[in-house]
Amino acid sequence: MSNLKTKATKAASRFLERCGYDVLETGWKCAAGTTDIVAEDGDVLVFVDVSARDSIDRGFPTESCSQETRARREMVALAYLSEHPDVTERPIRFDNVALLVVGPNRAMVRHHTNVLGEPAVQPLPEAAMPTGADLQALPEAA
Repeated sequence: MSNLKTKATKAASRFLERCGYDVLETGWKCAAGTTDIVAEDGDVLVFVDVSARDSIDRGFPTESCSQETRARREMVALAYLSEHPDVTERPIRFDNVALLVVGPNRAMVRHHTNVLGEPAVQPLPEAAMPTGADLQALPEAA
């Protein structure tokens, strides 16, 4: 692991801990690959990939996720769960933390939660929002 990646993973771990996460492991490896951080966010087990750049020339590292990346991350999570049966009965999530070094011992952090999932509730378009007349037409609760 490069020095930048090692420092970025440590910084991301500290950031997550300050946000209330409990970091369980860093740099967890298996045959399917590696996850940079395994943490708990309440009752949710979170697999975090960390990316970093040491120059502002190209901005933040990309947050795109190809089908191959998704498959690899899911396989790593399955391997982790198979080795840790005590955590298999809980929800899991995949997050990304991107760091952009802006000076000595300074970085900007971008934390993306649930990067492989969809929001639980999709907001309705404004045209689909019920109006007062629509609500008056609803049957009363029994």
